[in-house]
Amino acid sequence: MEGTNRRIVLKTLAAIPLAATFGLVISPLLRFMRPTLKPLDVFGPSDQPAPEEDVFFNDTDFPKEWTCLPFMFKQKYIEYNPEGKEVREIPGFIVKLPSGDVVAYSRICPHLGCVFNWVPDPSECAKGYNFKPQGPVFACPCHLSVYDIAQGGKVVSGPAPRPPRKFDLTKVGDKYKIVGLEAGSIA
Repeated sequence: MEGTNRRIVLKTLAAIPLAATFGLVISPLLRFMRPTLKPLDVFGPSDQPAPEEDVFFNDTDFPKEWTCLPFMFKQKYIEYNPEGKEVREIPGFIVKLPSGDVVAYSRICPHLGCVFNWVPDPSECAKGYNFKPQGPVFACPCHLSVYDIAQGGKVVSGPAPRPPRKFDLTKVGDKYKIVGLEAGSIA
């Protein structure tokens, strides 16, 4: 009986460093699996970026096809600083397509982060961007990337690796609300 108690105590003492190691590994592992959580807040809400303030447009803002309006979207990121957040302003364009659909894109070029322009006239695009599109496009003045909005922002000219990021829109009644930005980075 005496040997059994001693064995249990020795096994327990040997298990303590193993349990401590497991405890130290589990927290980074959980943060790796769900990186936007606060430390030890496994079941809490995620700290995903969110709009700082609502951006709305009315149907009347788009009187005809190819109406393009610029806007500034403020996106809030949770940060562990005294303010508890960082707010970034993301320039965007919202456009009414010939199909009647309304789409919104970030104006930040995915090539190197320049702010691109709305070019409604194909002949202007041919002069300034060395490419003549079929209709209105977005065009970046830095490295001459051209994006065809009618084809979902497809890159039709230049070095850009992909289309610009889209904003998520919801339509409630006759209002369009920008609810978020497609996840990703500039490049």
